[in-house]
Amino acid sequence: MTRTRAELRGRVALHAYRTVAWLGRTLPEHTGRLLFRWFGLLAYAVAPGVRATVAANQAQVLGRPVDDPLVRASTRDAFVSYARYWFDSFHAVRLPFDEVLDRFECVGIENMQDALAAGTGVIMALPHIGNWDVAARWLDALGIDPVAVAEQLEPPELFDLFARHREALGMRVIGLSSEGVGQKLQQAIASNHLIALVADRDLTGRGVEVEMFGRTRKLPAGPALLSLATGAPLVVAPVYQTEDAWRCVMYPPCTIDPSGNRRADVVALTEQMAAGFERAIAAAPSDWHVFQPAWEP
Repeated sequence: MTRTRAELRGRVALHAYRTVAWLGRTLPEHTGRLLFRWFGLLAYAVAPGVRATVAANQAQVLGRPVDDPLVRASTRDAFVSYARYWFDSFHAVRLPFDEVLDRFECVGIENMQDALAAGTGVIMALPHIGNWDVAARWLDALGIDPVAVAEQLEPPELFDLFARHREALGMRVIGLSSEGVGQKLQQAIASNHLIALVADRDLTGRGVEVEMFGRTRKLPAGPALLSLATGAPLVVAPVYQTEDAWRCVMYPPCTIDPSGNRRADVVALTEQMAAGFERAIAAAPSDWHVFQPAWEP
């Protein structure tokens, strides 16, 4: 029975993905944004369990009770923001490069350019905020080919659609559970690539415990391990959705004083990344698209 339900959820997700992709690639931007805003508001109204989860995350970030009016408003806005993310992600494939370059603002771009000019490669650590897919389209417009790691989705057809879409945006996609993922990333860095890692959720259960917004949670150790193994700088780079466009902020590279103890250095560098994520999320809480519990109950 459990397997049947899981398969059914997978088929529903597959058809939903195809529908959203078709709408995003077909509808005019103004119409699509309005429709997906309605989808977000509808989801907020009819999904009490997910709404409660998002409200708990927002309450922790805002430092207020879950029934606070500000938390309720930010939770509703998070559903609307996430719906826009899905439309924009698919619609971005249609945007000409010159329009993407005109509408995408980047602050601190030198933190990426300096690393690539030095030939060290660069690791961009992103929280699930704003629209990181549009950022890939922007990088493609700049002539930069990012490499990204993606969670392995079920059914396999869904992952294939997901990967092909990311590739259409200009990314090279490596499955998280694929063989030799760490070696592939190190090879990409050795070839002076940009590695984009959405890293504010630990999917393995073996992450590093950090403090964010006054409570402990786990973040993946991969970005820090990769940086320490290759010497590539680790840069926190949130991408925000503005009223009609997008804005990326590339922070200065995370830095630590090496201790000679690899485990201690991974923890220290991950804590630096966590501090960057905390700063990024605090700047736009409702743009944070984490719809699973971010902290233990």
